[in-house]
Amino acid sequence: MATTTTLSSVGVSNPINLDWRGGKPVTCVVTIGSSTMTADYTLEFTVDDLQLDSTPTWTGISSAIGSSITHFSSATFAAGITMTFLNPIAGLRISSTAISSSSITMKTLQGVGW
Repeated sequence: MATTTTLSSVGVSNPINLDWRGGKPVTCVVTIGSSTMTADYTLEFTVDDLQLDSTPTWTGISSAIGSSITHFSSATFAAGITMTFLNPIAGLRISSTAISSSSITMKTLQGVGW
């Protein structure tokens, strides 16, 4: 079952805790709540275990991969943004500097098993 976090105002969302020890791929889908809204955001990840570290270091995915998809508008409303992480990460969250209305939602699904 996917884990969801939503951000409806400027700031950071609640983090999604991931099982980095299992080392399974993680896929996240980011969508906006309305076709008329715009939002500027960055997905952030951490390699610090959220259950063991009270001050994890968050890194913007744009700085980790060298490019960034950080602006939502009506042009990207229907499709959303999908990212897959093949290497272990311990957590994901949304950081936003502008939300015109509605909300940004991130659903995260992590593989399990052997």
